[in-house]
Formats: sequence, structure tokens, C-alpha cells
Amino acid sequence: MKNILEKLKLILIPFLGSLLIRFLRLTMKIDYINRSEVEKLTHEGKNYIIAFWHGRLLMMPYCYFGSQINILISHHRDGEYISRAMRRFGFHSIRGSSSRGGVSALKQILKETCLGSDIAVTPDGPRGPRQKVKTGVVQIARLSSLPVVPVSFSASRKKFLSSWDTMMVPLPFSRGTFVYGQAIWVSKDASPTQLEQKRQEIEASLNEITARVDGLYR
Repeated sequence: MKNILEKLKLILIPFLGSLLIRFLRLTMKIDYINRSEVEKLTHEGKNYIIAFWHGRLLMMPYCYFGSQINILISHHRDGEYISRAMRRFGFHSIRGSSSRGGVSALKQILKETCLGSDIAVTPDGPRGPRQKVKTGVVQIARLSSLPVVPVSFSASRKKFLSSWDTMMVPLPFSRGTFVYGQAIWVSKDASPTQLEQKRQEIEASLNEITARVDGLYR
């Protein structure tokens, strides 16, 4: 009986989650600030890495306008729900995190970037600390030679869940905004000190644009 319930949850939760996201998008008016940052890269034929905080991931399917993207998602059970929900938007997933399957995930990411895929990561996932960038995204950027583009989202009417990431859920018929930060490049021959500086730069950018977009609706 337990196995049956788990299988039902694996079907129903991603399905209902994707329906919720689509419903919210249909009822919302969404603006984009500095989207030219990714449009320029696309126009130049360059792929990129989208980075966003775990707590802002709900509406992120609508920040991407490219043709091929792989999302790095943890092996945790919640990650399976997210992976299956994103599949309903036509997005592919690579499973792994800093705590489990990181090496194999990195190899798969590099393979996909060679095939022309963009990448999406939550650099504070899968379990925090909240809004603290881990080193994984910096290593992906260094080894792939792709820039990191920070992205954040907020809405005029929203609720924050009591989860570790204080997940933000926009309310129906609210107004939302995506903000894109400047692309951040990491040199292949960057020293450990330089890699740490880039990690801090990505973290600072994500926190800055998150505060900026939240400030639009205060």
C-alpha cells in the first residue's frame, strides 16, 4: 500500500505543481528587467548558466526563452517532484548536488553544454544555507566557459512558506517581475582566491537583484 501511495504522489504532485505554475502565469502580468543580458548572449550564439535562489524557483520556467536547457536538481525526493514537474515544461534535468552525485552530475553538465545546452542551477540548494552560493556553480562556469546570469523574481502579492528556503509563492492575479543580473564569467585558469571572489560576486549579485525586485512591491 505504501508503494502505491508513493507512486501516486510521484504522479500527482508534479502534475498538480505544474498546473499551479501555469495557472499563476495565466493570471499574472509579468515584467522583465534587463532581459537583454540573456538575449544578447543568445544572439551571439553563446550558452549560459542561469542561477537563482531555491526560494524563488516556482515561476522560473518563465524566465527562460531559449531552446534547450538542463536543470541541475538534487537526488532528494523533493528533487524528483521538481524534475518531473519541469519535464512538463519541456525542460530536462541532471540529477546531483554538492552532497550527492556531484561528480557525475558535473560530467553530464559539461557533456550537455558541449551539445549546446544552457544550464540552470540553484546555488544554495538543495538544503541551504539559504541564499549562500556554494562552489559548484563556480566550477561549472570555469570548466564550461559559460557565463553565470543571476535571475530573481518577486510579485506584488505573495506568501512565504515556512520551509528552509522560505519559498515565495505569488498569489493569483498579482503582478510579477523577473530581474536579470549582469553575466559573470569565470576564467578556466582562475586561482582558488579568484574562484572564491567569483563565488562572492555571484552571491552578491543574486542578493542585490532579489532585494531590488522585492523592493518594487513594498
